[in-house]
Amino acid sequence: MDVNGIRALFTVWVFICFLLVLYIVFNRRNKKNYDDAANSIFDENQDAQDKKSENR
Repeated sequence: MDVNGIRALFTVWVFICFLLVLYIVFNRRNKKNYDDAANSIFDENQDAQDKKSENR
């Protein structure tokens, strides 16, 4: 196997990994986890504001 064959296999391997990442990200079972992660920054801001109002 020459260098071009190795490059072709590597390209196919990277493409398969990319498809796997897309599958994991867009899988419906993970939607709740991503929604929780996306809203966690707002939860932290609310907690920080609550602590500031308690200290006053």
